[in-house]
Amino acid sequence: MLSSVTLSLGELIHKYRTKSNVSLSELARITEVSKGTLSKLENGEVQKPEYYKLQAVTDALGIAFEEYIGLYIQAEKSASAVLRIFSEAIDRNCPSKIVVHIAERYLAVAKGESHEVVAKFFDIAIQKSEPDLKLKLLQLLIDFSRSHGIMQYIAKGLFQKYLIERNDFSKLSKTYQSGRYLLDYAGFLNEKERVALHYRLAVHAFSLQEYKESIELSEFVIKNDNTNSEYRAHAIFNACNSHCLLNEMDQCKFYLQEYSKYSFPFVEDNIRFMNGCISIRSGNLELGIVQLEEYLSQSSEYNIVYTIIVLTELYLSEGRFDDVERLFMYEEAMMKSLNDFRATPEKRGKLAYFYRLKGVWLKETGDLNKALEYYRKSAIEYAGISYYNEAFYSLSLITNSTLQTENSPNSKAIEELNLVFNILSS
Repeated sequence: MLSSVTLSLGELIHKYRTKSNVSLSELARITEVSKGTLSKLENGEVQKPEYYKLQAVTDALGIAFEEYIGLYIQAEKSASAVLRIFSEAIDRNCPSKIVVHIAERYLAVAKGESHEVVAKFFDIAIQKSEPDLKLKLLQLLIDFSRSHGIMQYIAKGLFQKYLIERNDFSKLSKTYQSGRYLLDYAGFLNEKERVALHYRLAVHAFSLQEYKESIELSEFVIKNDNTNSEYRAHAIFNACNSHCLLNEMDQCKFYLQEYSKYSFPFVEDNIRFMNGCISIRSGNLELGIVQLEEYLSQSSEYNIVYTIIVLTELYLSEGRFDDVERLFMYEEAMMKSLNDFRATPEKRGKLAYFYRLKGVWLKETGDLNKALEYYRKSAIEYAGISYYNEAFYSLSLITNSTLQTENSPNSKAIEELNLVFNILSS
């Protein structure tokens, strides 16, 4: 592809035409653009030809959209025309550098119509672009909105940016703080967006084991979502779960009762699981085990990870190694459940914990090399969701297990350590 860095639009067209050995007359016949117009375009007498004519010429000469469009928009003064080109560039999957350049031109041309400008820009950016490009466009929108004092679109831009960045599980703490910062702008969001923000932050806080904050954020959803939507139901269950993990059983049972009033298909399944957890947390281990074993026989794919974790932990603590081994048959199903679109980083953390528990069992039953492998898998899973303290603890189990043996560290132990260190340092 020819470089257009130092060329004008007319020079670019002339280069391609002469390279293709096409005369002005032949190009005029192919494109139905007059020879006079083509000559003026090449000579720089026409700075901005009609867009459809330009496309006819560039298509005929095989000039890529991204090579000529940056030159064309520099002379375009119509905001609506640049906006259409911006949308087209996204549809064509142009490189993000090109799309951002067109977006910058649009904002520069349309700056006198601030609110309407960002509204149109926002709609195209969030509906049509891929996540990486969307982040760049949102940052443009946020910066433009700040410089023009458009608070609504500062808030909307930050919210959409948070929705993308929170999916990077390796930066959970950082993106959570970004979301908390966004609460200062929540008053500029509409009611539906405020509820969605608080719900997602509640789930985010739960994943970081910030259970009190998760309850606080969930309660905002419970109080402000008057539609009795799935958001509200999930927020109630989130509060229930958080209270359970804080051993605040009265509040946990209260929210579980509220949750039972919903008829969504997932409610009954979650209640059956939570009843077993409540029994165990309340000290009635035998009943809890019976409830969870019964639940496991017909468990939903979503809750299987949590169920196996609770039972494995209990059976290990009681030395019931045969029961622990029986639960390992569910390992593949547990991994499969993480493909669910609802899977949170907290759930990945449970899988990491399961790997650690399995490593403990393998060590206790005499298979040290296999135990080291599962400690490594645990550390890697934890590192992938930025649970670094947990990752290093699982790593320490490799070193401690090796030091507790009478022999020097074997090649398997060294291999496992190196694999984990490479992951944690990357």
